[in-house]
Amino acid sequence: MSYCENCGAELSAGARFCEECGAEVDSYKESMSSWLSKNSNDNQTICSTFIGDWKEKWANAAQDAKSGELGIIMTDVGALATQLSCSATDLCETIDDYARSAAERGVYYHLLDLDNNGISNINGKDVSTTIRLIKTIASVARPKYLLILGNEDIVNVTYWENQCRDSDENVSADLPYATLDTTSPWEGQRFVFSQVLRVGRIPSYSGESLSQFAAYFRNAQVGINSINKIVSYGLSALVWEPASASQYNKIGDGKINTSPNVTLNNVSATIPQNANILFFNLHGSDQTEFWYGQKDTSYPEAFSPETIKTLNGPYFLGVEACYGARYVGGLTPEDSIVLMAMENGCLALLGSSKIAYGPCTPPGTCADIIIGTFLKALCDGESAGDAYCEGMKNLMNSETPDDSTIKTLAEFSLYGDPSARTRKCITKSILSKSLTESSKEIYVPMPDIRQAVTTKLVDASNKAVVAFCNNSSKFKANHNFNIEDFLKDVEPKYYQVGQRNLYQAIYNKVVGEHKATIKVYFDEYGNVTKELFSK
Repeated sequence: MSYCENCGAELSAGARFCEECGAEVDSYKESMSSWLSKNSNDNQTICSTFIGDWKEKWANAAQDAKSGELGIIMTDVGALATQLSCSATDLCETIDDYARSAAERGVYYHLLDLDNNGISNINGKDVSTTIRLIKTIASVARPKYLLILGNEDIVNVTYWENQCRDSDENVSADLPYATLDTTSPWEGQRFVFSQVLRVGRIPSYSGESLSQFAAYFRNAQVGINSINKIVSYGLSALVWEPASASQYNKIGDGKINTSPNVTLNNVSATIPQNANILFFNLHGSDQTEFWYGQKDTSYPEAFSPETIKTLNGPYFLGVEACYGARYVGGLTPEDSIVLMAMENGCLALLGSSKIAYGPCTPPGTCADIIIGTFLKALCDGESAGDAYCEGMKNLMNSETPDDSTIKTLAEFSLYGDPSARTRKCITKSILSKSLTESSKEIYVPMPDIRQAVTTKLVDASNKAVVAFCNNSSKFKANHNFNIEDFLKDVEPKYYQVGQRNLYQAIYNKVVGEHKATIKVYFDEYGNVTKELFSK
């Protein structure tokens, strides 16, 4: 048994920090110093691409990182340098500087340059080719973190056919880089979330400079592990106040703010100057840069990229909004809250690429679960990557997965360094198992939503909708929102979900600039089992 040199407390095996006082363990400091010294040769950067005798080099990297956590920084150096209008040398030096700073906190990153390994978007390579390369590295080195640099033009995102029967044609995500499986999550594969890669992405954009892109690195170098006191802020659409408050109470002490009370005109004044955990349960759009509140059919603008500039970093952000993490398709920071956040003090952001779902009242489902779990784990000192994985695990454990649950799993991705923490974690052990090892498996069933519900089930659906409207009287009284009026003149579509005698009626309606969806799940007798509203 070893003891802390600072306070004398007993140390757990492999501890990097004393669990009592938080002091760094001497053996950890010595190992880190040795690694930094060995990788400080002016003629050799930490960011070796590990080609040639790659297997031995990655094995050595894993050995060198045994006192901490091993990670991969993955990008296409040539393509990203071109996009940022800089030289490949300047880009590599910037990455190298960040890798050194990460090593000082026990995270040992090495660069994987896809172009030098024969993989480049320019050459038309798909995600599966990259996944195969990561698998070969994982079989040797067992990394914990994967930090992707660049937007979809630099490192591909995955697109799956949307099987949730809403207006999204497809779902885009970085989930395959975590699971190392490009198969659609609707196909029924098994995921072991405790053993997936912790993946985050720092997206880029056309016209961005190296200095602007590196702003994230500069903020992360001083911000990660620097938050010792959690100061939370929450903002919800008024119609979702009960559900939002239930999630926010897990991370915040005060009352959650609501919109329309809060709009773009006063939102900055409601956010504490030192807020570092931000929770948003607002509407989003694939056509504008704003997040919106809601009361009845009023959707006021509540948050924007410009609002991000008023925040004082460092901070972590979780958002339930539809399209809350939109950045693809040529967007710039003026069009995308995610891109603006990455340049302005945000250490990690979890959000959805497409239409997201959740209830109006507790208990939470879908987006509520994954965002609520993520922010609570961050408050507890978990890394952003671990917090995201915990959110996925709770999402799939909390309910019998249906098409909306699986879409939630597919569409939420993490942006920023997955190793980022609020503070030093003094109890966390490193990930030591291979990605191919199994502990508890989570099965995602294939919902048979292609099967239309027969005519007799339309009668059951009508009963379900009547019950749904009757049971929503409290909701209407609190929020002055008449669901019957919303559903009037909207022709529902009916689908069977799996083989479990579960069905759904889906109502799609355009309200001004907003596309709204209500999904009512019911059994063959018309009993409502769940209702979801698009964010």
